[in-house]
Amino acid sequence: MEKMGFGNVMSTSKTMKIIDTEKKISVLIVEDDLLIRKIHKVMMTKFGTEVQLAANGKEAVDLFLSGASFDLILTDLEMPIMDGIEATKQLRSMGVTSMIVGVTSRNQDSEIQAFMKSGLNACYVKPLNAEKVTAVLNELKNI
Repeated sequence: MEKMGFGNVMSTSKTMKIIDTEKKISVLIVEDDLLIRKIHKVMMTKFGTEVQLAANGKEAVDLFLSGASFDLILTDLEMPIMDGIEATKQLRSMGVTSMIVGVTSRNQDSEIQAFMKSGLNACYVKPLNAEKVTAVLNELKNI
């Protein structure tokens, strides 16, 4: 399964101009792999978003407990300390209404379904690319 996300979007040089709003979209990237975290940060920054990073689900939950809020949360499935499923469940139980998108290297339907059931809005198989980010940001603008 490639994705359980939003509609197909053509990737063009114009995709980097997707955000044309007065307020920048805030994004929390929750990922334990340093390289993937950097890649996702660079990509989201190119789309004009404000990015904050967390190395695991507990850090993400703690950020919200301390009063932080984000328009979009991109979270990995498998992380130490607290995985994406548990973090998503906790965030939803705290009343977090942000769009939460799972990003995982797992592509088995059963694992993706379990991740989706935790409260995700969408789930994509790594790596993120311009087409996937465009679809997510377009959906976020429609909420």
